[in-house]
Amino acid sequence: MTGIDNDIREAVDAFIPPMSEEYNDMIEGAVSELKQRCTQRNKPVKSAFKPLMSAAAILVALILSSAILFGAHPALAAEMPVVSDIVYAAAAQREANAADCERIEKLLNDAVYSLAVCDYDAASRCFRENSMNERENYLAAAYLNHLLTRREAVPDDANAGKLEISEIQAEQKAFRFTVHAKLSLTAKDGASADTEECTVRLWKNTDGIHIEGIEMQSEAYCEYVKAHEKTFGAVPESGASFDMLPIDNGCLSFSALRGEGRNGEYLKQLLLELESVSASDEEKAVRLNAINILLKEAEQEMTPDILSAEETASELMYRYWLGKNTGEVCDFSDIMERNEETDLFFRDALLNVEDVELGISKPLVSVKKGTADILETFEDTGDIIRARFHVQTDITDGISLGVGEEIILTLRKDAAGFTVIGFDRDVGDGHYTCDLKPAASRYKAEGYSWQEAGELSYEELHARLLRDAEWLASHNPGN
Repeated sequence: MTGIDNDIREAVDAFIPPMSEEYNDMIEGAVSELKQRCTQRNKPVKSAFKPLMSAAAILVALILSSAILFGAHPALAAEMPVVSDIVYAAAAQREANAADCERIEKLLNDAVYSLAVCDYDAASRCFRENSMNERENYLAAAYLNHLLTRREAVPDDANAGKLEISEIQAEQKAFRFTVHAKLSLTAKDGASADTEECTVRLWKNTDGIHIEGIEMQSEAYCEYVKAHEKTFGAVPESGASFDMLPIDNGCLSFSALRGEGRNGEYLKQLLLELESVSASDEEKAVRLNAINILLKEAEQEMTPDILSAEETASELMYRYWLGKNTGEVCDFSDIMERNEETDLFFRDALLNVEDVELGISKPLVSVKKGTADILETFEDTGDIIRARFHVQTDITDGISLGVGEEIILTLRKDAAGFTVIGFDRDVGDGHYTCDLKPAASRYKAEGYSWQEAGELSYEELHARLLRDAEWLASHNPGN
C-alpha cells in the first residue's frame, strides 16, 4: 500500500503548484481524519480495497485544498484546462482591488498610447497572446489613431495631441476583469477636447494582467467603422495588416476635408508610403484605388481661385521669414493692405528682424518659398475669402529644415489675383500670438485706437527685446 500512496502523492505534486507548509499540514490532517472515520464507521474490508479508499481520501483533500488555493489565487488556474472553467464558474464577481486597478490603468494608458501612435510592437506586449490581431482590437487601434490625427491632412501635423485614460471602473471575476474606461483627448494646443468611452476585457495569469479585447462605445466610433469598411472593405475576424492603418486614416482624414480645399501632394505621399507597406497585393489594390479616386476629386476642386489664394499665403510667409535672412523687412505692399486687421502682422515682421539685429537669435542660413494648403474655409462670397491655411516654408538655420505654421487670412479678389486684407494666428508660440495680440487687445480695452494699440504693443515688446539683448551681452561678452 505504501508504494501506491507514494505514487498518488507524486501525481498530486505534479498536478498543482508547490504549496506552503500550512497547506501540506492541512492535507495531512484531512487524510488522517478521513482514514480514522472510515475505520470507526465501516466494517473491515478486504485489503485489496484499502488503496482505493486511501486514494479517494487524498482526492477529497486535494479538491478541498485546490478550492482554497485557486479561490485565493485564481490567476494560478488561468492557464489550466478544465480547472480554469471550474474556478471561473464558481467565482463571484466583485470590485477589483486598488492594486489591480492601478496596474490596469497603467496597462491601458500604455496600450492606448502605443495604438494611437502606431507603435504596434509596444502595443502587442499589452495584449494576451495574439488577441491584438482580432477584429475589434484592430478597429479600436484604427479609431484611436484616427482620434489623434483627425482633421490632419499633412504629415507634419500627424500625431499631434495626447490620448490618455481619465477614469476607470474595474470588476473582477476569478482571473478575468471587465473595465469601463473613459479616454480623454487633449488637442495639440493643450486644450481639452473630446472624451471617449470603452469596455475592456482583461485576463490575469501568474505573469501579470493582459488585454483580451477593447470595445469602443461611441456613435462616432460606429460611424468611423462604417466609413472605414465602406472605403476599404470588411475587416476580417483576424489578421488584418496594422501597417495599413496610417494610410487608411490619411485617406479618411483627407476625404473629410471635402469642400475646404485639398492638396494632391499629400495623397502622392501616401502613394509612396503604400509601396513600402508589407501587405497583400489585394489589400494594396484597395488602397491604391481609394487614393486615386481622392486624387481625381482633389484635382477637380483645385480651381484657379484656390490656387491663387494658396499662392498668396505661401508668398506672404516666404517674405516674412526672408527678413530674418537678409536683416531687412520685406515689402508687402503688392500683396497685403495695411489696416486694422493686418497692422500687427507688419509689427511682427519688424520684430522678427530685430531679433536678429539685437543678437537674440541668429540669422537664417537660407529661405525658399514653400507651399500652402487651405485647411478650413470660414467665408467665401466670391470677392472675399477667409480661410485657415497651413503654410510650409523651406528654411535652414543650422538645425531646422523647414517651418510649418497655421495662419488665418482674409483675401480680397482683385483683377491681378488676391490681396491680403486680414491676418491672424490662434496657434503658435511667436511674438504675434504670445505678445502682440494680447497686448493690443489690452490697450484697445483701455480705450486706445487700433493704431495706438498696435504702436504701444510694439514699443512694449521692443523694450523687452532691448533688455534681453543687454542681458545676453553681459553674460556672453565674447560674442
